[in-house]
Amino acid sequence: MNFITDLLLSLSGLIRPHLTFVSSALVATLLVIYGNDVNRAVWALIRRAHFIVRTLVFILLCAIGYGLIAVFLVPLVSRLLLMAGSVWFGLIVVLVFILVGWLAEKHSRRG
Repeated sequence: MNFITDLLLSLSGLIRPHLTFVSSALVATLLVIYGNDVNRAVWALIRRAHFIVRTLVFILLCAIGYGLIAVFLVPLVSRLLLMAGSVWFGLIVVLVFILVGWLAEKHSRRG
């Protein structure tokens, strides 16, 4: 059992220095997977609006909306991952990336 714990701690130690990048990658990937759905929903709400309004909404959504989502979610994801503790941190990160990959594959088959 001690070997497994040491292995998990080593994995966590390899990943922990890159926590900000890991969190950013997770948030960015989720935005890529679901961003088109958000864009379609917003488009459905404003499709009858004037061209200038649609353009401004699109700029606000992409530049400010997605930017703010990323800025606020990256630290939150980092804190959530750290809640796993030193032993389970690395394994949780790997499992979360597998989950995100599965979500991406499922979403790509849908559309």
